[in-house]
Order: sequence, then structure tokens, then C-alpha cells
Amino acid sequence: MSLATFATSLRHGSRRSAPRPSAAAPRPDWNLNVLLVEDDLADTSLILDVLNRHPKVASAHAVAAPDIALLQLEVGHLSPDLVLLDIHMPRIDGFQFLTRLRLIRAMADVPVVFLTTSVLLADLMESKRSSAASYLTKPETYADLQDRLDGVIRAVIAAGPRADPDHA
Repeated sequence: MSLATFATSLRHGSRRSAPRPSAAAPRPDWNLNVLLVEDDLADTSLILDVLNRHPKVASAHAVAAPDIALLQLEVGHLSPDLVLLDIHMPRIDGFQFLTRLRLIRAMADVPVVFLTTSVLLADLMESKRSSAASYLTKPETYADLQDRLDGVIRAVIAAGPRADPDHA
């Protein structure tokens, strides 16, 4: 089933139940709080569905406007262990968001993964120059989205919790 088909079925309330990713992780006592910064509502619905079904995700929060997400992070309303970030968004793009995110002391070491439809070489090269942990293109199927996000979540858990800069 394609992501577009799945999104359509979500809107009409007739989707098939998707299997949950496996839960084998080296840190069984740690579940992630994930922030998704994504302006496309259909993509947001799909990604949140995958995250909310994942056994190692404690919470998943989405913000459509990157500038609003930064404000929420700056004042401490959000404290993610992982940020999934689109690149092409209104007002500020993912690269500008990431630069500003790193200025927030509590967010300096939070892993950020670009999750985007962009296959532009310029975006890929810019992501390599940035402090992003990874660059993933959005897959065509729900199962592939599950697999990619499961890999990201496992990698973050394997790296362990980040140090709290206010208590270091």
C-alpha cells in the first residue's frame, strides 16, 4: 500500500492494521520522546501513526510550523530525545531550523534526522555539512516507513540518553 493510499484510507477511516516493528533494543528501560516538524498534514498523520505504534516511543508530538516548534523548544514546552525534520517548509526551512535549534542549550546534542521527499543533491550535501544525524527520504510504502523509523529509533536508543546540559 502506498503512503498516498494509506493517507486516503486514514481520512476515510478504513485502513488495515499495520504490524508493529520489533521491540529488540539494547536499552529496554528507555523510551523516546519524538518531535516531528513537518508541514504536510498527510505525511504528519502517517509518521505519527508509525511512531505511536512503536513500542520504544513514549510520546510523539508534531508541529507544522518550524518557527513555532523553536519557540516551544526554547521555553521548554517540548523536550524531545529525537527530532524528525522536513527540509522544505514555509517561513524557515529545515536547515535554518537546525541551526537555530543548536543555539538552544538543551537541544545542542539532540539527534536530528531529516525526513524529506527531497532528492536534491544540494539538500543532501547541505545535510552532510550540518549537525544532522541522518538524512532519509520519505519512502513509498507504510512498511518501508516503519522500517526506516525503526532503524532511527534503534540507533538513538543504542547511543543512549543524552546528558542534560543543566545537570552536567
